[in-house]
Parts: sequence; C-alpha cells; structure tokens
Amino acid sequence: MIVKLKSNAKINLGLNIVGKAKNGYHLLDMVMVPISLSDELEINFKEIKGKLKIETNIKEIPTGKENIIFKIYNEFYKETKFEKQMIEVYLKKYIPSQAGLGGGSSNGAFFFNALNKYYGNPITLQRAVEITKKIGSDIPFFLLNKSTRIKGIGENLEVIENNIKNKIILIKPDFGISTIMAYRNYSKLKNKKNANVDKIIERVKSGYINDIENYLENHLEQGLLLENKNIIKFKKYLEKIERDQKIKFNMSGSGSCYYAFIKTNNIDVVYNKIKTTMEGCRVEICSLL
Repeated sequence: MIVKLKSNAKINLGLNIVGKAKNGYHLLDMVMVPISLSDELEINFKEIKGKLKIETNIKEIPTGKENIIFKIYNEFYKETKFEKQMIEVYLKKYIPSQAGLGGGSSNGAFFFNALNKYYGNPITLQRAVEITKKIGSDIPFFLLNKSTRIKGIGENLEVIENNIKNKIILIKPDFGISTIMAYRNYSKLKNKKNANVDKIIERVKSGYINDIENYLENHLEQGLLLENKNIIKFKKYLEKIERDQKIKFNMSGSGSCYYAFIKTNNIDVVYNKIKTTMEGCRVEICSLL
C-alpha cells in the first residue's frame, strides 16, 4: 500500500516567550498558520515484518535515527506495542531547513497521522500530542495543521478560524539559524517588545490585515539582532526592500526565513523585484491554508 502526501510548512504570526517550564523548555504564546509551501512524502507500507527505510533528495538530510520520521516510527510502535512493519519512505524536500518553517516537524506529524490511520487510529489526538511533543515542539501543531494559538511548550492548542486571503512572500537567505542558537541569543535579551497575540487573532479571524504588522513581534528575532551578524546584515537588506515596496517583513519562528503580506494585486511585480534584488536568496509566493 502506497500513500502520497504533501507535508506543508508554517509561519509564526508573533512569538512571545513568557517563561520557562520546570524541565527547562521555554513557554511560548504565539500564532502559527499553515502555508502552501510543501514537501512530498511517499510512504510504502510493505505489509511484512521489518524496519523503516528513509530516502530523500537532499543528501544533507539524515535518514537514520536522527530523522524525526524515524523517531515517530519508533515511538508509535512503542506506544501501540504492535509488531514493527517494513515501511519505505521517500521524502522530497522543498521546505528549507533551519528556516523557522517547521519542515522536519511537518514531516514527522504527517507521517504519524498516516501511520495511525493505516492501523485504524489506535492513538487518540490527545495522546498523540503527548507522545509527539517530546520529539518536536511543533509536531502537535502539524497534527492539526490549522491556524492555531499555541501556548506552553507547544501542547496547548486553540484552533482559530483563518479568513486571510492575502498571499505572502517568503525570503530564505543563503544561511540558516539553528533553534539552539536562536534561544542562546534570546537569553541575552533584556528589553523585549511583545506581540499582541489577541489583536493578531482578531485580524486572522476577520481577514483584515492592513495593520497586522503593528502587532507582530518575535522575541527570538530580537535576540538574534543583538549580535548575529548574518541576521543583522540581512535585516538591513530587507529594510531597503520594505521602503521601496511598502511592505513589512517578519521572521518566522527562529529564522532565518522572513515573510511579508502582500496587500496589493501586483504580487508578481513585487516578487520579481525582490528576486532580482536578493541574489542568492530563495524567494517564494505562498498562500495561507
């Protein structure tokens, strides 16, 4: 049995760090929205005893026990106590890594849902959240894959109706940011500007986003702008584009990817100007799902 899936990315609309849990994980308050940029997953259930095999089109992507899909596979069989089955996964990556777009977590969540469905959904959503949050804090969001307010370490989920019709432009520079690095920089941040999450949710529900940038802040970006030379330099390039194109870029998650809402009908013109200006960067037009 072969299952083919698209495993989409996300962006953060605001990101506040509001404290620390007893286990050392940071407590968050933010909105995450699924977007159209997607990887492709082909899952071949062999229906015989065996192991998991992962192949991918990107040689830098680990295919062994470090891969989130591999961790999900082991955790699923540990939880259900089913006998492990041979499964072959081909992962075609389009979502860049170390970009703050949640590509790895998305892959893990979509694989979990496919595996759970194959066995007749023996694991409830509530239990799936408990299991998967230990593997990746964004995985519970992707299990739902809906616009969501997220609190805690990623397990407190409140689904939001999303009526935003505007497309976004993504810019991924030629460098990445590890989540560990982003949180390390955040620890040096003294004065924080907070996202107004309630106002962001109002705008998402209404679809009115003319002033949404007034409420978007990202504590991880603020930390990176203290001393990360790559982000500081890249942010200056973006500020020039913002002045020229009358748009505002915001960092997604821990970066390094930025996005901007396009509020006019000339999105292709804006895209082409950015594409020619930002050499070496990946530029994408995406929809919110």
